[in-house]
Amino acid sequence: MKSTLLAVALAVVPLSATRAASAEQTVKTAANETRAVVETTRQQATAAREQTTAQVTSARNQATSQVTGARDTATSQVNAARDQVRDKLKSPFKLPKFDVPDLALAGKMRSASVDPKVTSPRTLTYKSRVSRLSRWISPLTLGLIGYVPFDTMNAGVVSQMNNLMAEERIAVESMTADAFEKHLKEGKRWKQGGDGVFKIQINRYALDPVPTSISLLRPTVSLTARLFDEKGKLLWVGRGFTSSLETSIKGATLEQYAANPDALREDFATAVQTATKRAAAQANSVPKASVKVLPAEAAAAR
Repeated sequence: MKSTLLAVALAVVPLSATRAASAEQTVKTAANETRAVVETTRQQATAAREQTTAQVTSARNQATSQVTGARDTATSQVNAARDQVRDKLKSPFKLPKFDVPDLALAGKMRSASVDPKVTSPRTLTYKSRVSRLSRWISPLTLGLIGYVPFDTMNAGVVSQMNNLMAEERIAVESMTADAFEKHLKEGKRWKQGGDGVFKIQINRYALDPVPTSISLLRPTVSLTARLFDEKGKLLWVGRGFTSSLETSIKGATLEQYAANPDALREDFATAVQTATKRAAAQANSVPKASVKVLPAEAAAAR
């Protein structure tokens, strides 16, 4: 009897161990499956969160761009309206800019140089006699003459003469700088030096019709000369000009100038000489400031 019970007990022990091992394996498998499910769930949640974040960011950027576009549009409309109001409030008359030179300081200067860089429109001015008269005749013809393309014809002549002057190197700017410096030296008012600098601006150079002729033209020049000190302060302003009434300028027709560029060069040189001579005469007439030297006793008393 005892031996039988012992045998049964010994048989039960392996069976219990097997069952325990199977249960442990089952627990481990369940744990692994649980971990896999948790990891999958976590990855899905992360992906969903990233997708939601991307959608929110896209929506926010879209809303921001719409708001920015609306703001920019509103700003441009406000600026346009403000510019329109400003334009309406502007004076219909163009007020001239006045140069206010310091003549007292100019009188104290003894030397100055001439800036070789002369500013100019860099293009010839030309208006035919007929186009000039059209402005006055137009009201009498009920505006019909205004349909004649005078501006186009004038532009064609200007282009032709500009090309001719460029090809023949007829530089009005360099002529002006050299002529003005020459006339300054002749006046003996200014010594060559660096105390000040004369800057020249050509306001206009043109081929103007001679009033007493039907087809004769003469080069004309209008310029402004300014004196500045080393700090750029304006000290003096002078002007020079020539007109189509200058008999010293020979003059010619457009065809004659086109056939003989040297004649155009010579006439422009004469016009420049006349204009710069008038401007330099004004510069040379700037009075020198008198300097009084007091005796030593008077200086000591002060």
